[in-house]
Amino acid sequence: MMTKILIRKNLRDLRSDFSEFFSIFALSLLSLLVFSGLMSVSNGMKYEFNDWAQKSSLADEWISVRNSDGATNLLKQSSVKQLQKQYVFNTYIGTNAEKKMIQTVVVNNNSVSKPYVVPGSDFSATKKGVWIDSNFASKNNYKVGHKIKLSLSGSEREYKVKGLIESPNFIGYTGPTNDIIANHSKYGYILTNSQTMPAFKNKTNQILVTGKNGFSTSALKKSIESSLGSSVISISNRSEYGNVSKYVDKSNSLEKLSIMFCLILFSLVVLITETTMSRLVNNQRSIIGLFRALGLSKLSIVAHYGMYGLVTTLCGGIIGLLLGPMTIARLILNKQKPLYNMPFWKIRTSNLGWDVLIFLTLVGVMTAVFSVAKILNNTPASILQPRAVKGTPKNLFEIFPNFWARLKWDSKWVMRDKSRTKSKELIGIIGVVGSLELLITSFGIQQSLNQTNSNTFGEVFQYSNEIKVNTDASPAKLNKVMSRLDGDHQRIEQISTNIRTSRAQMLTTGTIVSPGLYVKLPLVTGGLATLNSKNGVYVSNLIANKLGIQKGSNVEVNSTVMSKKEILPVLGVVKVSTPQGIYLSSKTWKNIGEAFTVTSIFTSQNINGKMKNSAAINQVNTLSGNRQDANKVLGSFQSVIVLLIIFSLFLGWFILYNLGMLNFSERYREYATMRVLGFRLNEVRSVIVKDNLFTWLMGTIIGVPVGMLFLQVYVGIADTNTNEFFVHISLVRIVIAVAIILINVLITSLVVARQVKRIEMASALKSVD
Repeated sequence: MMTKILIRKNLRDLRSDFSEFFSIFALSLLSLLVFSGLMSVSNGMKYEFNDWAQKSSLADEWISVRNSDGATNLLKQSSVKQLQKQYVFNTYIGTNAEKKMIQTVVVNNNSVSKPYVVPGSDFSATKKGVWIDSNFASKNNYKVGHKIKLSLSGSEREYKVKGLIESPNFIGYTGPTNDIIANHSKYGYILTNSQTMPAFKNKTNQILVTGKNGFSTSALKKSIESSLGSSVISISNRSEYGNVSKYVDKSNSLEKLSIMFCLILFSLVVLITETTMSRLVNNQRSIIGLFRALGLSKLSIVAHYGMYGLVTTLCGGIIGLLLGPMTIARLILNKQKPLYNMPFWKIRTSNLGWDVLIFLTLVGVMTAVFSVAKILNNTPASILQPRAVKGTPKNLFEIFPNFWARLKWDSKWVMRDKSRTKSKELIGIIGVVGSLELLITSFGIQQSLNQTNSNTFGEVFQYSNEIKVNTDASPAKLNKVMSRLDGDHQRIEQISTNIRTSRAQMLTTGTIVSPGLYVKLPLVTGGLATLNSKNGVYVSNLIANKLGIQKGSNVEVNSTVMSKKEILPVLGVVKVSTPQGIYLSSKTWKNIGEAFTVTSIFTSQNINGKMKNSAAINQVNTLSGNRQDANKVLGSFQSVIVLLIIFSLFLGWFILYNLGMLNFSERYREYATMRVLGFRLNEVRSVIVKDNLFTWLMGTIIGVPVGMLFLQVYVGIADTNTNEFFVHISLVRIVIAVAIILINVLITSLVVARQVKRIEMASALKSVD
């Protein structure tokens, strides 16, 4: 009988205090919704990648070499399981007006990084024909059985398409010159064999290696270096090889974003749950005393109040866990698909979400249990007595009598009350800090990513048009193109470059720049880099930090296009987003004995149709077009940012509302006393508003710098081996974030003030003595 009464009371309380219980329910739902959504995307991307890597025998190391001398000895190493020699080069499909650049891979066997065949026959190292990138084929309407013409060494040759493939070596492929975003209509790759292209049978410039189980990456690299010796140009593992690392970096970034965001979110949910449950239990102190006086056991009372935390957090969390993979996960996963050449995309839930649900549920239950257990430690008679009012210690401001004397009575009341309830005030400040931190981060990361791209394509690079050069074209044809630009050009050569220091090495991009106006590299110390007159290199900030490089250091530079490796001094560190790597002048490049082969030309001249049809030009891109492509890459982050803003607004409201109602429940006797003594409602409202404004002010003073620090960390998560983003947030956005919290403070103050009007004076001041 008593159990039924308690259940009916549970339902009645849930209805009467619906807004408070709903806040816990909603925040549990929203936090698990975001967490499970982001984690299921990251988990799915990682699972599908690892599964495909295992099935395809994806390489553990990609070795760029000058020749394959020592490959036989490498296979004898105890750490090496398999190796595959191949020759990689660029070729073209189509006429001059519609040239499309293709990266061609010629193999003698295919035991490592085996491709997934979409339609067509399985890849064979002995059957004549070519296997084409399925995304490129789709955009250009190539089918299995079609014949395509490839430009090889100045002549065209026809090959039959045997299949359409997706290769694990090209998951993050964005073109031979490592463009910002994949353009499948203009770039692709082809896999073939030495039977089809016998001219490349004995040529090798890349070796793929898989290691045996139990051997570390460092051990595998040592085996490679000892076997191949000076023929090695670079060694890259899965987290370093650009065509693969881009995908790995993105899945890791989504995981870090979800964990960092949700750590704050969960902390604030715990805070709200604790304050709400404490207030609800303390409001029913007299009822708890009555239950004990009637002989109800402590266990029954504890279980009764524990149900509040159990029902709200568990129901909200389960709904969030179920909806996250179906809503947010699908939205974000669809943003990833166009960016990668990945045949398998699935959403896979993470068990970590259920662990978080259990944690939040325990928090909800235990806060209610601890609150009621604290009350039950007293006798029924003591519980039925009103809570004793604590003495008010002197606050900090009373130390200065002149200042204290000038304060109005309501300000003094607020200061004294806060010195009496320091722990509650600390909770309020933490709530404001957390909400402001999320708002500043959400506003800041959006501006940081967009502003970084705008600075890159507008300040670092200031051209109007970028001409992608056909490196197979004759010098005469290239000179003819440049003559039409009337001297308004700056020539660029971009190459894959390995940078080595005494501590580490990294495969990245080398950018060789001729004299001109369109490349301006800002130094991290201020000012601009001067390339033309100095023999040395500048290193991008991200690479410098990863390899421990400083101005004055020496770095070893090596590349497949170089005749030998060189040790060059570092002239400075430059603050550029992309491309990451080293920058040096064409003069320095020629001084070390290397040929300057132009891959791009920057100009402000208009490029007409006749010029575009030149055999020396592969493609013409505009600066604004490159900026738009860069912004497309940020699409998945923008989705997370929108979620961040929405949840920040929800959190700000719920936190301040719950804290306001907690203040009211603890002070309603004081408010009633003030009303009986003749204070007008406006005067009581002034006390409430000033109380909340003080909490907002303290939270803002702490929250703004903390938010900036968190923004710095959050922006860093978006960095990859090829891009670095820099923090940008305007004062206007910070002011808007602060103003949003202020508006929430004022609204919640008015909501609480309305409760004062509903106080029944007689019952509020009645003693149970």
